[in-house]
Amino acid sequence: MNAKPYVLSHAPRFYERLISLYPAAYLAKHREELLQNFEDLERDVGSKKWFWMFIIGDFIKSIFHEYMHYLNHHRRAQFAVALIIVLAALATWQIVTLQKAHSSFANYAAFRGCAQITGESDSSGTCMLANGQSITIVKFNGRWFLQGDLPACMVKIGSFCLLDQP
Repeated sequence: MNAKPYVLSHAPRFYERLISLYPAAYLAKHREELLQNFEDLERDVGSKKWFWMFIIGDFIKSIFHEYMHYLNHHRRAQFAVALIIVLAALATWQIVTLQKAHSSFANYAAFRGCAQITGESDSSGTCMLANGQSITIVKFNGRWFLQGDLPACMVKIGSFCLLDQP
């Protein structure tokens, strides 16, 4: 029985870049072992598909485990993750609130602090603020805005605006 000769591929260089995502302390301790195991598996496994499924699955599981271990032992990292989560929650809340406010005339009037609606149509409306000032609200691109405060599109793809300019 003749064994196929092992041909060196570009895969170890890719894997080396992939494992650079591990925490530095873990990588310093296990880098050579990871690379050697990778080369041994690549040489011995017949199917590239199953080989890469195993490598990627194992990588995802182990990198998650290593970062959880890292977080358990580093207070600054825990604080940073908690801060990111709080900021993401606040940003999400702000986005949801603004989307709801801009979704209808009544919502936008309430958002602007209108005490009384004095007129409304399909594309505009007026209302009185608590201080007696009258404001006009207009529909623009399916959303409601204060007249004179319409957004300008900063990033547009076709007719779709990805990012409104404040």
